Amino acid sequence: MASVLEPFDLGPIRLNNRLVMGPMTRARCPTGTPNAIMAEYYAQRASAGLILTEGVWPEINAQGYFSTPGIENDEQTAGWKAVTDAVHARGGKIFMQLMHCGRVGDPVNNGGHQLVAPSAVQADFQILTVGDDGNVQLVRMAMPRALETDEVDGVLDGLERAAVNAKAAGFDGIELHAASGYLPMQFLSTNTNQRDDKWGGTPEKRTRFTIEAMERLFNVFGPERTGIKIAPGILYNDINDAEVEPTYDLLVRKLDAMKPAYLHFQTSLSYQHLNEFSTVASTEGQVEVWHHWPYQFLRDRFTGPIIASGDLTLDLAQKTLDAGMADLFVFGRRYISNPDLFERFKAGADLADPNQMTIYGGAEAGYTDYPAMAG
Repeated sequence: MASVLEPFDLGPIRLNNRLVMGPMTRARCPTGTPNAIMAEYYAQRASAGLILTEGVWPEINAQGYFSTPGIENDEQTAGWKAVTDAVHARGGKIFMQLMHCGRVGDPVNNGGHQLVAPSAVQADFQILTVGDDGNVQLVRMAMPRALETDEVDGVLDGLERAAVNAKAAGFDGIELHAASGYLPMQFLSTNTNQRDDKWGGTPEKRTRFTIEAMERLFNVFGPERTGIKIAPGILYNDINDAEVEPTYDLLVRKLDAMKPAYLHFQTSLSYQHLNEFSTVASTEGQVEVWHHWPYQFLRDRFTGPIIASGDLTLDLAQKTLDAGMADLFVFGRRYISNPDLFERFKAGADLADPNQMTIYGGAEAGYTDYPAMAG
């Protein structure tokens, strides 16, 4: 029987194990250009089977959070090249997660640029901002401007240009972030997409942006090195979708036909359709594995590799693998404080807990100074 700690072939890419270091915003990039401590941070965690970077903005008005990195220009591309070189030097594999935040954010965080979205619907959700005076405050997310019909193609162009830069930076692949209420999910969801043009109004039209975005990334990396992250039914960042099942049934079937590298799904945030998905998944003997998670819904529609994320333990990941519900397993916060998580799992060693006060912002403290286990 396969083990989570054994190698896995993700298409043409040989992974040393099935552990995935999940994408996590750490706010260590105040200039938008990756720096030396970021290269060290990712390199320290290179024993993960696959590293997914923090969300990276493709263009400046796509930035929602403060001190997050971009991939818009040559300087940022060179900064990321130092990161991928450091990871590869230690035998790791790394994909960039491309993240257009859409309406999620505030102009204070992106140099004053107005947020854009499918529709001019302000999120009833808060976000941290840092002003010129260095003061941090929690504010309601700003009102976005609705994209004009012909502007959407320009956003897709920006995603493709970012992918070209990511490839030049040496990434092994790329992931489209279509979860957490960011721009692709805003196009997918009924409360954030109130359009009546070719980009909205029906599940078919609401899925169009995500599918075309994936096609743009395929143009650069090929399907075998392009993944996607989705989160059907979550409420995070004020997503409230009245047509979750028909929309994601269509989306996942379309994605399956396209044969991307993987489907990554997010499950740790609150769910709108909890009972419906748990009813599908909770058969005798399997509740412990995917209770309240939409594993079966996705597995019934997607035949390629599936990455599961959301409050996993090694035991839960192994049971989910044994049940055939997922192939790779994301660990997020455990990778913050355990750079050698794979080695600790393999040795049955204790795990360190992260310092909650140093997760966002700052420099080396709470970022690159977590030690590997003794011996």
